[in-house]
Amino acid sequence: MRIECESCHELVTASFALEAGGVRATCPACHHAMAVPVAPAAADAPACPKCGAPRGDDAAACPDGGLGASRMASYRDARDAAVPEPVHAAWQRAAEAWSDPTRHDELLQQVAAHSCYAWAAARYRARRRDPVAERQLDRLRRAAEATLLAGATVRPDTTAGPYRATLGVLAILIAAIVIGVVYATLIRGPSGAVDPAGPSAPVPVQPLTPGHPVSPSTVR
Repeated sequence: MRIECESCHELVTASFALEAGGVRATCPACHHAMAVPVAPAAADAPACPKCGAPRGDDAAACPDGGLGASRMASYRDARDAAVPEPVHAAWQRAAEAWSDPTRHDELLQQVAAHSCYAWAAARYRARRRDPVAERQLDRLRRAAEATLLAGATVRPDTTAGPYRATLGVLAILIAAIVIGVVYATLIRGPSGAVDPAGPSAPVPVQPLTPGHPVSPSTVR
């Protein structure tokens, strides 16, 4: 590509190299380096507001997310209305100085504070094939995963054991047997003797021995 060198004003075929925020052209005659800034893709470029996929103006729906073209404007308005103002302001500052990493760090802090990961990811995805946007998408992905892991809790195991019902029935049967034994012990006494309130047993007759004196009561 032939350009006019801004230093020697010669029409030369310059060599080009990509750098952050633009393209650097070097004049082969005087070796003067010229920075050619490249504006980032417009934030409002034709893209699906739901997934960030590029779309044609005549497309009836997003080829990736399936969102209809007639609903894209209302979807974008509802999505942006749900995002707090500090996040919008941080995005605007990042867009104004796209190659400044501190602006994107500030945006990531606001996104994490207000849990707006999906919104920020959609805005970055709208700038496809942009190295800055790709790096920030990776940072957003890792930050969202860390937030999910930090908020995860272990759910208690509520699944009943295979023998829990059987053990419950067995415990009830054992308790009933123990109660029955205690009740029987209290009623009959520890030796199994008959209750004293019942009829008394006959006293056995003692046999007489030779030489034993016989009393009148014995004769009767």
